[in-house]
Amino acid sequence: MSRDRKVKYRFFIVDIEKEQEFIDSYREKGYKLESVNNNTGRYVFKKADGEFIPKVRIDYHEIASNDEYQNYISMFEDAGWKLIRGSKIEGTHYFEQVDENTSDELFSDNQSLAGLYKRLYGYTINWMFISLALLLPAIHTVNFKMLFENPKELYFTPGLWEMKGTRFLRAFLFETPFVMFRNCAPFLLIICIVSCIFCAIKVKKKEKQYSA
Repeated sequence: MSRDRKVKYRFFIVDIEKEQEFIDSYREKGYKLESVNNNTGRYVFKKADGEFIPKVRIDYHEIASNDEYQNYISMFEDAGWKLIRGSKIEGTHYFEQVDENTSDELFSDNQSLAGLYKRLYGYTINWMFISLALLLPAIHTVNFKMLFENPKELYFTPGLWEMKGTRFLRAFLFETPFVMFRNCAPFLLIICIVSCIFCAIKVKKKEKQYSA
């Protein structure tokens, strides 16, 4: 990696303001956000050439209609903000200033910020209910007695435990992901539900803060 570029990994769970502060901290060091993938937490910063380094601001918006989405992007473009990451399906959008005449903030009032966190609240609640809906059928796929008393029985490959050497290793590694999927899905869904509850509480506090 060139000295002109820095790659950082961070996860900001529904905390848009902290994420913006993180990006701003590199802007103050003379780096421009080149790319971001919030699914992997990967941020790539490039050393800026000129004096103007655009600020990056974040919005969350899910829009079903193509026309509505284009209007959404155009609204920010007219205000001097260019989309650098985001899509109609993805929801999270990263905008950067077009030039120094663009205002420093994407949202100019608390009501708009409250609306942002309200949308994020709806997103976390939706994921919580989806996870709950998947949890009940997932629980029925798990043999809890076998899981804790005789985990070998969770593997369905005939003669697996009599195999030797690389043959055993190949068969074991091949089937293990399927065993984990069949038996660990409920635990992963429970973690997801708890995380969604935590995020929903956090986002709701932010919404109330800006609504006051």
